[in-house]
Amino acid sequence: MQKIKANINMPFLSVVMPVYNAEPYIAQAIDSILSQTYQNFEFIIVDDASTDASFEIIQKYARKNKRIKVLQNNKTSGVSITVKKALDICKGDFIARMDADDISYPTRFEKQISYLLSNPKTVAVGGQCLLINKNGRKTGEKKFPVTFEEIYRYIFHFVPLQQPTLMINKTRLPRDFVFYYDGMNTAEEVELIFKLFIYGRVENLADTILKYRIHKGNTSLKNIKKTFLLTLLSRFKGVIFYGYRPTPEGIIVTLTQTIVVLLLPKKMILDLYNFARDFSFNKSKNLFFNFSYKNILSKI
Repeated sequence: MQKIKANINMPFLSVVMPVYNAEPYIAQAIDSILSQTYQNFEFIIVDDASTDASFEIIQKYARKNKRIKVLQNNKTSGVSITVKKALDICKGDFIARMDADDISYPTRFEKQISYLLSNPKTVAVGGQCLLINKNGRKTGEKKFPVTFEEIYRYIFHFVPLQQPTLMINKTRLPRDFVFYYDGMNTAEEVELIFKLFIYGRVENLADTILKYRIHKGNTSLKNIKKTFLLTLLSRFKGVIFYGYRPTPEGIIVTLTQTIVVLLLPKKMILDLYNFARDFSFNKSKNLFFNFSYKNILSKI
């Protein structure tokens, strides 16, 4: 596949990837970024004090490719702090998120940058995901709403955008924009979406642009109830601080989800999660509960 070489008229992109104990998958993640058809980017990787060989693998890649910039936390600090460290040194007008256990399709950046340039009211764009297991085998698909109107409406039902597919046009945000706050690990993307709503449209491509890996190490699966409660807190903050106005249906869905998550044991929630993750957006959006636990509890 032909790569698009950088020129002065192309936006400079900063790719941000936090890493924690991703040794089995990180090489595939890095290779998928370096193999993008769009090549005008820097790749900032921050290791969150991994205890496996992740940092050594990152360093090996960095020695061979000057676009890779490597940072490492002194102690494990969580996703929010780790990503903020990368954002502090970003030079790009566009920012793309990536996770260390996922795989980006080769044309992901090309398609997202083209969309953002063609849609001046859009501040951020994600895309659809193929679900894979720890061995990289396809297990399903994850379909998200495409239009801003649907994303805005359904954020009180589920998380309508997968964070490792996210690309942001930073030029449409104020200079002092705060992407993440500390302490929101596993649900930090929800509050970010509410904040982005203030400055423009948030949308998804109809194209599949990421292979999203499901495995036992997914951050959100380690404490499902905590992840949901942090998601709930982000929804409240969206209303109180960012001017979001949920629909009556959205309020009912959120309240119902909260009661069920608080009452059910973790094992039963996991069973619901495994059942619901096979539902696409189009199939599940009219269900009353609309749990779509794969969306609510998605790792970041």
